[in-house]
Amino acid sequence: MSKVWARNWWGAAWVEKMQRLAESRRFGEGEEFARRGYVQKLGFDGRTITAQVKGKVEPAYTVRISFDPFSREEWERLMGEVRDREALRAAVGSGDLPLEVQTAFAKAKLRFMPERYVDLHLECACPDWLKPCKHLVAVWLRFATDFDGDPFLLFQLRGLQRDELPGLLGDLKAVAVVAPESEEIPEVPIPLILESLPADPEAFWSAPTLPEGPTESPERLMGEVDIFERLGSWPGIEPQLRQIYDAVYELTGLLLS
Repeated sequence: MSKVWARNWWGAAWVEKMQRLAESRRFGEGEEFARRGYVQKLGFDGRTITAQVKGKVEPAYTVRISFDPFSREEWERLMGEVRDREALRAAVGSGDLPLEVQTAFAKAKLRFMPERYVDLHLECACPDWLKPCKHLVAVWLRFATDFDGDPFLLFQLRGLQRDELPGLLGDLKAVAVVAPESEEIPEVPIPLILESLPADPEAFWSAPTLPEGPTESPERLMGEVDIFERLGSWPGIEPQLRQIYDAVYELTGLLLS
């Protein structure tokens, strides 16, 4: 659907938002009106889209679509979330819009596209009580082709003029990311107690006498009562435990022999 009216991601987003806001039958009728060329005298004065929509037999109706402007503080907050402002400046100048802008809107807690009916000011002189009507949908879709070729129109709908963008981007200082200082651990001197070395050279180079190891493997001494008698009966696994226990004693005897 959106590919009929837009080739770029921002133009497609514009079409899809109206498709969500409008009732399905009215959206279909509005799309047909836009395709048949019923939208006439389409204009844009900076924040308001105006047009005349005429059908085959019905009279022409005046349509107006406008957005609430962002404040200076909101613009600064939005641009502050853009990492590469020079790239944004160059992209908008060449008719492109970095996808990062959509993320910047979300981080600044601003709406890139209208999410609800109350986010828009929709006016049509037709008697249809439900808005957006087919005439509003037709104008929205017809404007999508212009918006798809010039993404800066989105900024204009929010009150920012073309000559204001360079100054806004230039006024914002790049925020340097400073790594947090590592916590310094104070050095605490540890006192060392040094024993005096023997003065006799033979005593200095001689090794201490090692204790003699056992000549025979240690016997399995369990005390007065066997450990399995202390633990009680373990049906099913007691033979395996005894084998492990015996193997540990044999291994101990090999290591100490």
